[in-house]
Amino acid sequence: MSGMFDPQFAASEQGNPLTNPEAELGLLGDLIANNALIDLCADRCRPNDFSVPLYGQVYARMLERTASGAAVDAVMLAPHFANDEGWARLFKVLSAAALNAGTVERTKGYFEQVVALSARRRLVAGLQDVVMSARDLSVPREELIANADEAVGSMVDDSTIRQAPVGTYAQGVIDSFGKPIVGVRCGIIGSLDDAVGVLRPTNMVVVGGRPGMGKTALVTSYSIGAAARGHGVLIFSLEMSADELTRRILADMTFSPRGGVPYEHVRDGTVRAHEMDAVRRAQHRLSEMPLEINDGSGLTLQRFIRQARRHKRRLEAQGGKLELVVIDYLQLMTHSRRGMSPYEHASEVSMGIKQFAKDENLTVIAVAQLSRDVERRPDKRPIPADLRDSGQIEQDADLIVFVYREEEYLRREEPEDQFGSKYETWRTDMEAVRGKIEFLVPKRRSGPTGKASGYFFGANAAVRGSDFYSSHHQSETR
Repeated sequence: MSGMFDPQFAASEQGNPLTNPEAELGLLGDLIANNALIDLCADRCRPNDFSVPLYGQVYARMLERTASGAAVDAVMLAPHFANDEGWARLFKVLSAAALNAGTVERTKGYFEQVVALSARRRLVAGLQDVVMSARDLSVPREELIANADEAVGSMVDDSTIRQAPVGTYAQGVIDSFGKPIVGVRCGIIGSLDDAVGVLRPTNMVVVGGRPGMGKTALVTSYSIGAAARGHGVLIFSLEMSADELTRRILADMTFSPRGGVPYEHVRDGTVRAHEMDAVRRAQHRLSEMPLEINDGSGLTLQRFIRQARRHKRRLEAQGGKLELVVIDYLQLMTHSRRGMSPYEHASEVSMGIKQFAKDENLTVIAVAQLSRDVERRPDKRPIPADLRDSGQIEQDADLIVFVYREEEYLRREEPEDQFGSKYETWRTDMEAVRGKIEFLVPKRRSGPTGKASGYFFGANAAVRGSDFYSSHHQSETR
């Protein structure tokens, strides 16, 4: 992308060229009158944000002098621009401005307009290139989409790059004391919430387990609970279609201690007449929740980042906020280039997801399939080494939650003879673990590790915390 701005292309029907030289000049004058405001503008306003080249050059000199601790006025700037054609007029304006200091509000108005118009010019310049490239049939469609997304992303300023004295951050920490911790909580899996705490922005959470352990059910139930609490949630479903996952969500949301609509009925479209009210109530609640599904195939890391950012911008434009992104599951993401080993692919994806979470200030839950080594051990509870085939995901993760269900393994060992003592022992063991699920937390960067338990309701594709029955009983007796 060349990024060359064409004023004629950018002009609107009213002839607006997306520039305001008067605001740019006003900003320079206010900064001359009050040098203390220069530092406040420096982080977000850059020399190339000025449409008049000379104004941008003057602003750059202002930044240089301020960085060295020197005062800024028209006289001090004059030697640098003596040969510039427009300097004589500009010198007079800046000299007069020193005697006419504006209000901070006025300066902020100039500043905001300069930055906003610059962002629009960058967008137009990027889209110009996209339009030209689209006419060239040799340019791949994916490249066009990436360039268009890059152009839209160019409107985002560099305010995500945070740098300040540690003392400033320390004051922010002190100011946060006594206030609710910012982050995501599920609410419907209370024992897991207690074990892992609030999922904080910038964190990457890995949910791992072998097939049949309930990984998808867990992250789906967690997503439902988070969205019900108002957290914006986006699920990238790489294994199931949006239709299939939505059927699981509906079954989950109808569930209560008194029962619910079986997933099998919702999946097969055989919902009974007396079950329809519960399904309709679930659908109504879903329509009011900030929960969305993306089931696109061939999802590379780059496409994931592009689509998640696009959803985040759209949600923000609607007054919402994307706080949680779920990927189910990690190993199904497509390789970005040929010849990559599984380890290299997983490492690239893991590092990219962690960086994305940090850049966008949100939480990402990545579901991971564990290696078959788990099956070879007498105790089949997962350990961090089982992520070894998943690249450096163990290092990148801020939190790891393994899902384990003893019931699933015992079911496979059912004795053929149903009348012997072995069968009685097996049945007793099965009853002890039936419907139980364990949450193992071997890594938690912001707190202690440990484990918790809960309930897995396979017939309803739902996971709940160990307090499920007691919490419902308390709510019903109030």
